[in-house]
Amino acid sequence: MKKIIWFPRHWSAFALAGVLALGWANIAGAEDAPAPVAAPKTAGLGEVAEFEEHLGGMIPVDLTFFDETGQEVTLGEILDKPTILSMVYYDCPGICTPLLNEEADVLGKSNLDPAKQPFQLLTVSFDPRDDFTMAAAKQTNYLKVVGRDLPPNTWRFFTGTQENIDRLTEAVGFRYKRAGKEFTHPGGLVMIAPGGKIVRYLYGIQYLPFDFEMGVYEAAKGSVQPTTARLLNFCFSYDPSGRTYVFNLARVVGIVMLVSLVIFIIFLFFSTRGMRGRKDKAHGRS
Repeated sequence: MKKIIWFPRHWSAFALAGVLALGWANIAGAEDAPAPVAAPKTAGLGEVAEFEEHLGGMIPVDLTFFDETGQEVTLGEILDKPTILSMVYYDCPGICTPLLNEEADVLGKSNLDPAKQPFQLLTVSFDPRDDFTMAAAKQTNYLKVVGRDLPPNTWRFFTGTQENIDRLTEAVGFRYKRAGKEFTHPGGLVMIAPGGKIVRYLYGIQYLPFDFEMGVYEAAKGSVQPTTARLLNFCFSYDPSGRTYVFNLARVVGIVMLVSLVIFIIFLFFSTRGMRGRKDKAHGRS
């Protein structure tokens, strides 16, 4: 009677079944968890707080806002140099302050000289209740944080009407939602080329001077660059209660486990083929 030998190839089937079961469990768990709200078709005030990249898109240059002195300014008048845009609101108790602090810190440490390599920072409030006096106070405070002399108007702080805010947030893909009297919103910078073309996004509230400087150079050339920081954005999630970005351990561990299982199955598959080949040769000699 011929004895049946169970080779590791049978184990690979069980491993594959385990992967499928794990995937199904994850799907089932996702169904039990609160489902993510579908993104609205237009940016701005909605049900989600995130950036939707509009790389290569254009900023409406006819939009008007109020500067720190209360004067009305058309974006087309100032978008004549590389521009780093940040969307905040001036009474924000959450990530706006660390975001602006980081901008000031990176600007202070950067090797870029706005007098030799023209560029500007533009901070716009998406809360129409903010006025130019609040913008002026923010400008004064953060220019002190920068810690070095800058040419006039290197960092502008604007306010605007709801209509113009909506058009700007839609253009850059900035989505936010109300949270009581406040707002939940993403943190990040939008790099804009002269003329208003969106060329790059930097996500989060911490930036390397190198990334900041590269964003300015890319904006100066008008070259659109994909956002490699999407990987970091995948690994971190915004916590509305803590008003900060937190490491998504479960998501990262799940991906690592899935990749490890796939590698293990591939290893078993090729190991099985090798064992079968050796056994066939052995039977042939006998």
